[in-house]
Amino acid sequence: MTTKGDQCPVADASSWVSVFAVLGLFFVAYFLARILYALWRGFYTCYLARWLGHNVNLRKMGEWAVVTGASDGIGRAYCEELAARGLNIVLISRTLEKLEAVARDIVPLWHAVTKYLCVAPKVFNRCARLVLNERNSVLAVVCLNNVGVSYVYPEFFSVVPDGDRVMDNIIRANCVAGTMMTRICLPQMDERRRGVIINVSSISAMHPLPLLSTYAASKAYTDFLSQGLQAEYKERGIYIQSVMPAYVSTKMSKIRKATYMVPTATAYVREALNTVGVEHATYGYGPHKFRVRPPCLFIPNWQVMVMDLGGMPKLRHAGLGQRKLMECLPHDVFMNISRASLLQIRKLYYKKKNIQDTFLGKSLPASGGDTKSQ
Repeated sequence: MTTKGDQCPVADASSWVSVFAVLGLFFVAYFLARILYALWRGFYTCYLARWLGHNVNLRKMGEWAVVTGASDGIGRAYCEELAARGLNIVLISRTLEKLEAVARDIVPLWHAVTKYLCVAPKVFNRCARLVLNERNSVLAVVCLNNVGVSYVYPEFFSVVPDGDRVMDNIIRANCVAGTMMTRICLPQMDERRRGVIINVSSISAMHPLPLLSTYAASKAYTDFLSQGLQAEYKERGIYIQSVMPAYVSTKMSKIRKATYMVPTATAYVREALNTVGVEHATYGYGPHKFRVRPPCLFIPNWQVMVMDLGGMPKLRHAGLGQRKLMECLPHDVFMNISRASLLQIRKLYYKKKNIQDTFLGKSLPASGGDTKSQ
């Protein structure tokens, strides 16, 4: 017979097991609820909202859209889809011949009126004032900032070839151009209490991206600017959206063959436009959201930077201009590629160009291992 002071060890252990079991069930239920909510939210924003008519009817807002980076890829696809939805287009890019080709394609197909301006990134501030003059007769209800540039290949920040020019171009194109276009278009939208501003960021804005640091940082700027402006103007009838695409089959990505996870620019844009008014920061494409969002609920930034979430990238060759340099780029992996994988891409690029690596020397890894600078 046990006294009051004597406690049964088995009973104590059972009580602790019960406590931990309850806590375990609670955390499992919590994380499961987060996953289910993310999946439901993705299904609603990408599909159900359009069927229920919760997204914005762009044509009812006005007649004109202004699109930067309109000559290729996602920018061109936006021009075509906006024209298909009944809007006239002002096209802005830096290559006159491509702008004329886009305009020629749009007019007969959708009977849209087009205007175009050929603008170099370095003089965007000055040339964008032409659009300010245009807007007196062209009341833009949609401003789409898509212009963007990236590195030629992944590289360490201090040894990027012609680094000053490359960094200047990235910042001017990815940050300054979109900011100034927004400055031009937003006041007239505010006067009429209606309008849509779409800023094309990138999924690389979600986490720091070693060896593409400036590009990822510039896209994070675009995303934060968009979300901040949305908070400022949400009560004034203006929708400001940040679009963060993953891999899309475009000239910039060097991916020619489209797949379910790597859509064509046309397929991507068609879905992305259906999220306007429903989601202020969007991946744009349903499969991208379902593939990326659930892991991001649990994986911290530091872990994304050191893990190879997609395995070793598939490498493919692409011509680089008149010199026909061979560049190795990832094909179909999770966008947040690890430092080790990008180091491998960098190594193969150097090998193709027969360049001696004076920065890392012989310390580059033969396969996905990390590397220390000498």
